[in-house]
Amino acid sequence: MTTRNREDYLISILRLTEGQSAIKTTELSTFMNISPASVTEMVKILSNEGLVEYEKYKGVKLTESGLHVARQVRKKHHVMEHFLMDILNLDHDAAHEEACKMEHAISDESAVKMCKMFGIPVDDDCKSCKNPCDACLGKTNDSSKVLVSLTPGEHGMISHLKSDDPDVVKKLISLGFVPGREVTMDSKISDKGPRVIGLGNSTVALDFGMASSIFVDVSS
Repeated sequence: MTTRNREDYLISILRLTEGQSAIKTTELSTFMNISPASVTEMVKILSNEGLVEYEKYKGVKLTESGLHVARQVRKKHHVMEHFLMDILNLDHDAAHEEACKMEHAISDESAVKMCKMFGIPVDDDCKSCKNPCDACLGKTNDSSKVLVSLTPGEHGMISHLKSDDPDVVKKLISLGFVPGREVTMDSKISDKGPRVIGLGNSTVALDFGMASSIFVDVSS
């Protein structure tokens, strides 16, 4: 099990090398602003744990296990940055600083749920992730449908939201359209027209574009 300190080293090595090559401990020391002796000591620990390969005078390189951990941490960092900027309206610098703290605390499962809820756009970490969530890759499960495709009376559970516009996702969340909630197609005026959606004990009218950002696992 990795700790925050170990994860900081692994993600720093990833940022400097993208997992493709070795890096000298002096470079890592400069990047992390940590003494060379401390870096060497931690690198030896990470090597013993199978997270890096280290050879004196040649440098340190992530193993497959270390690369996986580092990518997972970096992905969680990006998830938190998007949440803080797109949903809470923090500027990038502030979001980055907060995400550096939160990336170590949030679980993989929670990060995946946040990806789905906030429609995080695809990025390099999603492409390289060993367990990418469907929302990030723009895929749906076999039973999933875009909400606008449901016929009147058809119902199901929201699986994820996806939009290139964060304001759309923010608006849908504020209206109560979050993964895990049951929805029912009450009526639609035309193929490209507004939809009236049953959500809990209420009904909500959505235009075609908003409803197109909601994906549903349809009940059998």
